[in-house]
Amino acid sequence: MVQQMYKELTGSKSLFFRMGILLFVFLGYFLVPTVKAQVQSPGVLNEVTLSVMNRDIATFRTNLVHATPEQRAKRAQDRINGLTEKDLITKKIEVLPMELGQDTGLQWYLGDIALFALVEKDLDRETDGNLKNLEKKTTEILTELMEAKEKQLKLPFLIHQSILIMLATLILGILVFVEKKSLNWLSTKLLKRGHSLSHSMHGIHWSEYYFRFASKIINAISWLLCALLIYIWLTFSLRQLPLTEPLGKKLGQHITDTIYSIFSGILSSIPNLISILIIIFVTRTIIDLMKVFFKRIQAGNIQFNMFHKDTVSASQRLATFLVWGLTFSIIYPLIPGSNTEAFKGLSVLLGVVISLGSTGLVSQLMSGLVVIYSRALRVGDYVKVNGEEGVVKELGILSTKIQSLNSKIETTIPNAVLISNPITNLTKLNETTGTVLSTHVTIGYDAPWREVHAMLIDATKLIPDIKTDPEPKVFQKALSDFYVEYELFIHTNNPMKKTAILSELHQAIQDNFNRAGIQIMSPHFMLQPENAVLSKSS
Repeated sequence: MVQQMYKELTGSKSLFFRMGILLFVFLGYFLVPTVKAQVQSPGVLNEVTLSVMNRDIATFRTNLVHATPEQRAKRAQDRINGLTEKDLITKKIEVLPMELGQDTGLQWYLGDIALFALVEKDLDRETDGNLKNLEKKTTEILTELMEAKEKQLKLPFLIHQSILIMLATLILGILVFVEKKSLNWLSTKLLKRGHSLSHSMHGIHWSEYYFRFASKIINAISWLLCALLIYIWLTFSLRQLPLTEPLGKKLGQHITDTIYSIFSGILSSIPNLISILIIIFVTRTIIDLMKVFFKRIQAGNIQFNMFHKDTVSASQRLATFLVWGLTFSIIYPLIPGSNTEAFKGLSVLLGVVISLGSTGLVSQLMSGLVVIYSRALRVGDYVKVNGEEGVVKELGILSTKIQSLNSKIETTIPNAVLISNPITNLTKLNETTGTVLSTHVTIGYDAPWREVHAMLIDATKLIPDIKTDPEPKVFQKALSDFYVEYELFIHTNNPMKKTAILSELHQAIQDNFNRAGIQIMSPHFMLQPENAVLSKSS
């Protein structure tokens, strides 16, 4: 078990190595005693903050006895760093008023050792207030600093705190090992479950992707927990040593403030979230009532002149879109974070994208509405449009899909193209009788027209896909110079089989006319042949 834990920890050495580098840089930057200077405009004195052992003690903002703020801070830092252990143990912080020319202020001592002085010109009225407040705050920081310097010089104390840090590091390693091992095991289980679903269910199954997504979430949570544990360990470890204790407090305060900010944001958003839920609930209720209303119109239970049964589905979708659009405009200001700059920037980006691509989209949408509400065609209609012929398989807002007589070919026509071309609908006016098809033949004047009619009608009876109700009809379309042109009209419920139906009908017509000895004349007939032009019947 111990060896396995060691391998696991060493296997994660890249993580700990990187964290160690970051910690080294972090400590190297902050642990060196520094004097912080804020650069001001030319001709204005710099504000210099005296910082010892990562504690900001005082800020110098003016010259004092020909000493600049930088010089005053440097001298004070040298005096504090030069204090001996005996000075720290036997002497106490004292504050005495001082007057130096026109400058009045306070002088801080450690026993008989003068540390530094602050005058009224060093005050920041917004943060320090007055000399009395500044005296109290600075004295507390100096007292804490002296205690920290005293602890820093005690070897037993440092050893004790170092042992605590090592124990914390060991606990961190164990927790990271257990956390990574457990969540990796769970992630692997989820992945295996997803793979087993993909093999057992031939094809796509949503459950497989749910398990894969859950596995990725578990991996992300694992790394987040690992980072959180390291952050807690770093905060604890820094607070154990006097030199880094302020840094540990800042890290702890940072995470506390973050958690407080998150929970306060959640609590403050609860009323808005409740309002959003109520609005969505009301909207869903309205949508459900609309579904029932439109369904009854489509079924014919409700007569409403404003809606035709062919446009009920489109009207329902349009009404649903408008209701949800109105709902979103109402709840938008209530969404947490909607007033942030990031949210506003995203809204502007989406607005720009929609504006750039809206011209063609709006044109197609309006064309789709025209096609739907003009009721020029419906799903299942046999139509001819823009050189394409077939059955309407899908009537969408943006385009219409037509399946050609060859069932393996599907043509998509944009609605903008659809409304700019004539649409021939062979089904709409024949809802109960079926789609109308026709064919024509040319027969000489020597053939009795009643007999021609009978043979054409008789040929339709041999084709199962030709309806007998209504009966096929024959019309004499033209009396040409050399022949009579007959046109036969039939009805079918299978327009997709138009080619096969007409082919079988033509075969039957040829057989009937051949048996009767009547010649089918060609449009290019010029002279009566000496011998009959007939084909042998099979």
